[in-house]
Amino acid sequence: MSLHSASCLRRAGQLAGMKLSFMQQLRRLNFSTTRAQHMMSMVGFSENQLMVREAVSQVCQEFPNTYWQELDQQEKDPKEFHRALAKAGWLGIALPESLGGSGLGISEATIMMQTIAESGAGMAGAQSIHANVYATQPLAKFGSQEQLETIVPKIVSGDTRVCFGVTEPNAGLDTLRLATAAKKSADGSYYSVTGQKIWITCAQVASKMILLARTTPLEEVQKPTEGLSLFCIDIGDRNRPGLDLRKIKKMGGRAVDANEVFFDNYQISADSLIGEEGKGFRFILHGMNAERCLLAGEALGLGYAALKKATEYARERVVFQRPIGQNQAIAHPLADAFMRLEAAKLATYHAASLYDQSKTDPSGSVRQEDIGVAANSAKYLAAEAAFTACERAVLTHGGMGYAMEYDVERWFRECLVPRIAPISREMILNYIGERVLELPRSY
Repeated sequence: MSLHSASCLRRAGQLAGMKLSFMQQLRRLNFSTTRAQHMMSMVGFSENQLMVREAVSQVCQEFPNTYWQELDQQEKDPKEFHRALAKAGWLGIALPESLGGSGLGISEATIMMQTIAESGAGMAGAQSIHANVYATQPLAKFGSQEQLETIVPKIVSGDTRVCFGVTEPNAGLDTLRLATAAKKSADGSYYSVTGQKIWITCAQVASKMILLARTTPLEEVQKPTEGLSLFCIDIGDRNRPGLDLRKIKKMGGRAVDANEVFFDNYQISADSLIGEEGKGFRFILHGMNAERCLLAGEALGLGYAALKKATEYARERVVFQRPIGQNQAIAHPLADAFMRLEAAKLATYHAASLYDQSKTDPSGSVRQEDIGVAANSAKYLAAEAAFTACERAVLTHGGMGYAMEYDVERWFRECLVPRIAPISREMILNYIGERVLELPRSY
């Protein structure tokens, strides 16, 4: 049976009175788990993870590099790709099956994101669904029954697209100092939001935003972590007063939009609040380590794609009557890039495994601090490895590395994203220095 849709198979199973898990349904698709010739070593991955990789790969094969080249040049959203992943049931990969998700872990979600980037889609393909995987985590865990029943299933089905509104121009990584305020009305029926967000991915195509805003002024709370609240708000109607979206022209990943979002007394319903008022920062922490793992996976995929392209070119390109890959000046940097990616891969899936263990470990032996160290380390290492591989891919191609048709220039433009977002290299080094090495805080 060819890959049609895991979600379609789920519906068929329900109609037949069967209660199958997502992975049981996936096995019925009769995928071969025979290891294909991948640049990345697949040794050590579970059967479930290999099946996810193969199934997602089949979806990605429908979207060749020319598709992504065209969207990058035209700055068009990959709506067909998003629709295909939704149809195949992948947008809710890490959400509970009770909410229409697949009930898998962040490990499987990470390998999905890596597979997407590695297919040639790059960061643009991965970022088009990135928020669906991690931004919905706090919504699924802390959302009201109405939110769980009406919003989450539509996100999983692809009918509703979501973006994540946290970053602000005057706060940057200092999230606790964000200035966007949500003031509750006298009758308690709505909040009025005023402020600005920046670098909000997919806001142009999203109809919902997971918004972090301050509901209690900073000077009125005992701790900066208090007084922040999380909302799931409507942004689909661009004509509503108080909402203004401005697209940012950017270097890479042009197929997905990035935006400044301005709120000016923008009214949102009181029932858009996620969980308890004032607990929003604690809620988003629930998804931060997951996002680090996902972004590390995306960086890995980008790096492996670039390295594969570079090695193929090095084998085929003949100069001075021999393949350029025969020259150690070409071969050694490529070998170095491979080892960096493999090392980052181990760190990435170790972090994802710890995250998943913490959700099923009743003893609490896996501490959140350990997950934070592992996830931040993985994100750092994967981003650096991806940059090394992408830069080397361009240089290996020589002049052709500058040509759009070879893709490596597109991936090189995109590989800067995981070095910068959602947390910079320098802040991760600060984090490790302070939390692990117990060095004095520098900021």
